[in-house]
Amino acid sequence: MTTDSERRGLTEPLESVTTFFGALMIIAALVGVAFLVFGSGGTYGGLPGNVCVTNPGAQYNSSGWHTPFVTASPGHSISIIGSLQVCADHATPGEQALGVMAALPAVLFWGGVLFLLWRTMVTARRNGPFTPRVAVAVRRLGWFILVGSMAAAVVHLIAVDTLLTIMTKIGSPFPNLILVPLHLPIPILVGAALLTFARIVTAGAAMDAEIQATI
Repeated sequence: MTTDSERRGLTEPLESVTTFFGALMIIAALVGVAFLVFGSGGTYGGLPGNVCVTNPGAQYNSSGWHTPFVTASPGHSISIIGSLQVCADHATPGEQALGVMAALPAVLFWGGVLFLLWRTMVTARRNGPFTPRVAVAVRRLGWFILVGSMAAAVVHLIAVDTLLTIMTKIGSPFPNLILVPLHLPIPILVGAALLTFARIVTAGAAMDAEIQATI
């Protein structure tokens, strides 16, 4: 029989690390909401007056820093030092919304990962490591990483493409959606590993139930 202290030891140090980073994320979110609600805009509160976006997956050498293939729309500025970056000093509400849309998916994804990971650790500590509930929690985390990483990458790149198209003059849109597969190898490996581990836990729970039935 596994005691509560032994079960807590099984989930450490991951449970403490997850709790720590989750608390930091919650504090940062509360501070950000407070700045948006009580601030007056600009640097120290409210929605930011300027929005900048960098074109991912493209690097320019020294001879390409003044490339003429793209120019800034009125009210925007372009800087090309390695990567193309476009800024709006007085962003419109639509540009501000797209800026939030570009940053928010990653925050939501990692917040979800931390929450589900913490729930998995709590479930393992309360019910034991090889139980059906732990298998369900691990499987849920694996699917969230697989689907959530893809959704976050797609939403982020759509927002970035839209901002670049609005803030620049270019003949064709920026095809950054083709970069989605570059964001996925590690999440796919981690998600597949968790789904496999969930099957192992399920098998272990079934074996444990059989042993308990024969005692």
